[in-house]
Amino acid sequence: MSVIEYILLAFALAVPTMVTVRGCAVKNPIRLTRGLGVSFLLALEHTLLLLLGILVGNLLRFDIPDYDNLIYLGMFIIVAGRMFFMAFSKKEKPSYDIASWPTVLLLGVATGVNALFVGMGLGFRVLVENELWKVGIPLLVVIFLFAYLGIMLGRRKKQVRARRWMFLGVLFLLIFAVKGAFF
Repeated sequence: MSVIEYILLAFALAVPTMVTVRGCAVKNPIRLTRGLGVSFLLALEHTLLLLLGILVGNLLRFDIPDYDNLIYLGMFIIVAGRMFFMAFSKKEKPSYDIASWPTVLLLGVATGVNALFVGMGLGFRVLVENELWKVGIPLLVVIFLFAYLGIMLGRRKKQVRARRWMFLGVLFLLIFAVKGAFF
């Protein structure tokens, strides 16, 4: 897979993080210099969870392309469905105190579950040795930028149309999944 496809995947995984971090920054504004650290920690956690997922997927793969492609597609559909229902949920989204480092660490793990599942699905298609840098660097950079954007928007209390952003992330994730499974 190409770097452009991994940037598309990173964008799809960064959107829910941006929405969550923006909600946290609205209720608990932090300094922008601290926001750099928070954004980097979240991006690092997401990248490590995705790479861990690819490693687990490599261990579980069948080496039968038909089965591996179906599992790959299924994992991506599970994550896309989870993001879709999260976007259109009527209940209020919780906000967390991102001024506390342990909370940020746990928030990164909680929002990185999507990256873990996507990595597991991706592990059925690609080897971690071949794709380590091609998937890791774009994901780290894009999630860092989107998390920092969420912090900046939250500090200014700017309105974000979360449903539209989440729908765009779901759409990109499904495009990546269908392209990888069938083409």
